[in-house]
Amino acid sequence: MNFLKMDNNQLIETLNDISYRDLQIFTRYINDVAPGSIIITKLNFTKKRDLVNYLASLLSSKKNVVNIYKKLSSSELSNYLYKNLIWCDSLDTVEVEVKYQHTFLKDSSVRYGVTQTKQDGNLLFITRLTRESYGFYDTDEEFDKLIINREIRALLKILFVIPDDFNLEPVTNLDETEFTYSNENEVFNFINVISEMLSNNLVEFGKTNEKPLAKTLNILKSSTGINEFYSDKKLDSFATDMLTRSFSYYYWAAKKFKESELDSLKEFTLEKFQDKYYFFITRILVSHLKKIRYDHHYLKEYKMFNVLTAILSDLPKDSWVEMQNILKYCDYREYRFDLENKYRTDNYKFECDIGGRESSLYVQDDYNVIFFEPILKGLFFYLGALGLVELKYDKPKSPYHVKAKGKEYISTWDSLKYVKMTQLGKYVFGFKDSYEQKVIEKKTTKLKFDEYKPIITIDVKDTITQAKLEPYTDKYSEGKYILSYAKIFRDCKNIKALELKIDSFYKLIEANPPQIFRDFFAEIKDNKNLLKRDLSQVVIELKDNKKLLNLFMKNKKLQELVIKAQGYRIIVSKIDIPKLTKIVKDNGFFVEF
Repeated sequence: MNFLKMDNNQLIETLNDISYRDLQIFTRYINDVAPGSIIITKLNFTKKRDLVNYLASLLSSKKNVVNIYKKLSSSELSNYLYKNLIWCDSLDTVEVEVKYQHTFLKDSSVRYGVTQTKQDGNLLFITRLTRESYGFYDTDEEFDKLIINREIRALLKILFVIPDDFNLEPVTNLDETEFTYSNENEVFNFINVISEMLSNNLVEFGKTNEKPLAKTLNILKSSTGINEFYSDKKLDSFATDMLTRSFSYYYWAAKKFKESELDSLKEFTLEKFQDKYYFFITRILVSHLKKIRYDHHYLKEYKMFNVLTAILSDLPKDSWVEMQNILKYCDYREYRFDLENKYRTDNYKFECDIGGRESSLYVQDDYNVIFFEPILKGLFFYLGALGLVELKYDKPKSPYHVKAKGKEYISTWDSLKYVKMTQLGKYVFGFKDSYEQKVIEKKTTKLKFDEYKPIITIDVKDTITQAKLEPYTDKYSEGKYILSYAKIFRDCKNIKALELKIDSFYKLIEANPPQIFRDFFAEIKDNKNLLKRDLSQVVIELKDNKKLLNLFMKNKKLQELVIKAQGYRIIVSKIDIPKLTKIVKDNGFFVEF
């Protein structure tokens, strides 16, 4: 028989969470089955601390634990109840009564609200919860279920045989899946390419700096050979998106990458697990939910990564593991994370289809199905993109009766079946001392400059160089790009910005291009500011009125104020407007400027 192992400190921590009264009840219950124990009535446990220390010592003996277990499971009913309620939330009272022909105690003195009735005998740690509907205005849900108090349940986990799937077990016979994913080698090429793009300001995000632009993702996909999770439209950029956000945030924080891609990957991953880079990955993992407040003051990812750290520490390092085993592993240990707090997490909204009918659910309606499980699976896809785990999965399809509105799945991560740590993952997470990074073939950019026209020819597959040239050129023909005034002037709001952009061409593209290119840029600099606005003059348009036109043609004082006249328009100095206004008003024409 295998029991949950706890050291003395863990035992004391578990016991301290239980009330003094419940500890006394428990001690009396086990008094006759723990050899060498002292009858509680003869002990002077005036302080909870003394009782906790006594029980911790007593439960450190496996023989005592086995004896207590045998007493708890001495009947078929008690064995069934404890075996199930220790590891899950509740059981339906009526179903158990019918199955075992047993009537559970119920306090009939309570008429309204929730009734809690503790059972007796070797079921004394089990509570019956009931709530009935009384009258037309009572909208509370009726229920009748059996539970074990959460604190007592933590204690009973020590005293009951653990389930067969309590620990993470290696799998040798795997079911067939549609996809097997590994990005262990390709992630290094991605880091190499994005580091160059970031240093050249070629990675563009939306206005809020949260989501990379589709143009940037397309360049990275075509330049890095990255493996995507799916090829279907709208699902074919998740890995690229995750890695783009990851290493952009890393670069913005550090302003540079490490000497090797491996060192950059390891440093980023460990810092991400320490919650250094706010919640950028959460935005992808909870895209199926609404009503989330994305504010770093409220939302943190460290709880998610704490759970992930616990899983990775126990994950078999050289074998595949079922995702269902991982979910059970978390369920048995009652792992939970929230992105703000429990109250706000419970109120995240999920618009869904249930049995073909549109509806809405909140996280509190089914925390595991619409929150914990999709996010945890998504985290493993994220580790897959980073090259730290391998994945086996099918096309996304909800394993439950609920799915996102208009889709076949709750989230795109639904169909993850198996996970396996890569050699790279073992090194990054400290389970292996060294790792030999795949050698990256450095691509040399070949540019051909025309001697007679400002045209540059490049390899049509060289998307990064295309991105570098984009701020300066228009496409001339396949693989050929010509300098463009419009492109060069774009986003340049002053001469300084224009000069910096021209200087960047010599730094990023070519330090010594042919004379035709140097002349092109020199001409731009020579021709700057040949137009000048005169804001001291105002154009006034006269209406087609005979009397008004005669006034301007005959009044000498007005004529002295006019700098130029053409058709019905005149130009006057801004400082002379008050004089002009007075003259026309004196002659019967009201104006307002």
